[in-house]
Amino acid sequence: MFTKEEIISVFRGDIIGREIIYSESTTSTNDMAFEVGRNRTDPEGIVVVADTQTQGKGRLGRSWISPAGVNLYFTLLLNPPISPEDATIISLAAPAAVAAAIRKHTGLPAQIKWPNDIHISSKKAGGILVEMKANKDNTILLAVGIGINVNMPPDALPPDIRPLSTSLKTEKGKSIDRLKLLREMLSELENSYKFLLHGNKRALINDWVRLNSTIGRTVSVQSQERTISGIAENINDKGELLVRLSSGDIEVVRAGDVTILK
Repeated sequence: MFTKEEIISVFRGDIIGREIIYSESTTSTNDMAFEVGRNRTDPEGIVVVADTQTQGKGRLGRSWISPAGVNLYFTLLLNPPISPEDATIISLAAPAAVAAAIRKHTGLPAQIKWPNDIHISSKKAGGILVEMKANKDNTILLAVGIGINVNMPPDALPPDIRPLSTSLKTEKGKSIDRLKLLREMLSELENSYKFLLHGNKRALINDWVRLNSTIGRTVSVQSQERTISGIAENINDKGELLVRLSSGDIEVVRAGDVTILK
């Protein structure tokens, strides 16, 4: 279990972590972050950390299993002075920063499966959920929620997803220091966010491409409307996946579940 003193002093960047709020338990760190943001005139860079979540959220309305004492669950609250379109690049920048931090701290070959799942050995070890709301002054308020399976044992997950999931401890063969990993992640996120604020979208996209496991692979993409398959050729400047179908046409995928076939 973390102590409040450990968390609030773990990292203080120029922007990220200028204030860190810790709760042993919360519904979800994204919900908690938005509640904090509604009551602050300057929420930029606040980090919300919890040791467990009772209603953790994943992409596409799924739940995120959040046992206490073993993983990382935290949210960056951002109020970027940029357009909503440019702000969406944070959904690429955040997983690239997280994957880079895992590689630096553990040596594990973390990769990103489009758009923002963290994979190791083709199994999911974490994910990022970016939610956007309008602030009181109509500026953008982003909650960048990050959940990483750090020291969680395999049997903590439901049987149906165990074959598809992993943890850093499982892959490394030993326990990982969660506090040091959190510090590394916040440092990498600070650097990536500064790139975004300085308008260097291309560098962030390049980082994502360098760390991804999707481009060049045959994939199946399931959306609410239909399922397509083809070669994942690239992403565009909005972070959308470009899939070449068997017809030769390029399909632009904005959201969906990707399965890597080969």
